[in-house]
Amino acid sequence: WNGNADTVYALLLLVLKEAVVVILPVFIALYIVGFASQALQVGFMFNLSLIQPQFNRINPIEGFKRLFSKRALVEFLKSVLKITIVGWIVYSQIKQRIPWLSSLAAYDLSHTFLLISNSVFSLVQMIGLTLLVLACADYFYQRWEFEKNIRMTKQEIKEEFKQTEGDPLIRSRIRQQQRELASRRMMQAVPTADVVITNPTHFAVALLYQADSMAAPEVVAKGAGIIAAKIREVAEENGVPIVENKPLARALYKSVEIGQQIPAELYPAVAEVLAFVYRLKNRTI
Repeated sequence: WNGNADTVYALLLLVLKEAVVVILPVFIALYIVGFASQALQVGFMFNLSLIQPQFNRINPIEGFKRLFSKRALVEFLKSVLKITIVGWIVYSQIKQRIPWLSSLAAYDLSHTFLLISNSVFSLVQMIGLTLLVLACADYFYQRWEFEKNIRMTKQEIKEEFKQTEGDPLIRSRIRQQQRELASRRMMQAVPTADVVITNPTHFAVALLYQADSMAAPEVVAKGAGIIAAKIREVAEENGVPIVENKPLARALYKSVEIGQQIPAELYPAVAEVLAFVYRLKNRTI
């Protein structure tokens, strides 16, 4: 073929057009793959705040931190790796075809165009396949990094537990306050009791029986140790009879909770105590 300037220029235009036709779909496909991989990793997110002006981004100190951050370094190394691999592919292919390019003058224009087009297409295929492999590797790396970033450290788990379940110290104080409140309420019920049955020093159980509204006597207060002593003290201050009965006091303390009525097996023993108390008060059961 005639190797004048017009012919070479026309050949280059044809090759360029053919290369664009071949390369453009590949790059569009790579863009779609990249976008899809990003969506699969973290989902599709549209945030208007990203397009709003943020003056802190022009802060040179913050910009310096972002520029030399670990993430920026990783992205830089990935870009260098991609450019190096693609550059090596282009270089190796051109180097292999240097003898072949020098012999193109022996062919006619259409044959030369076909050979160059095939070479360009082969080169684009190799680059596209390489970029696809790199994109897959980058996808798995981005996925691993994303999961690592959202994985909480032990300290973060402790902090979240404190926020959701409450600080152990605060919960302990709350429980103590609840116990103190329950104890005050219990002590307020002691003056209403008919009798306090004691161990005499270890246990104290206050019983209330209202024949018109209760099927059986009810425990309104109970305690051991210091609380038992407090129950006896309140009972004495309010004129509530105190009866010493070690087995009955122990049985009531262990088997009946506050607000519950006594079990049937304790009816006879409790009835005997109440009868004694009522005789003192000139009452009947």
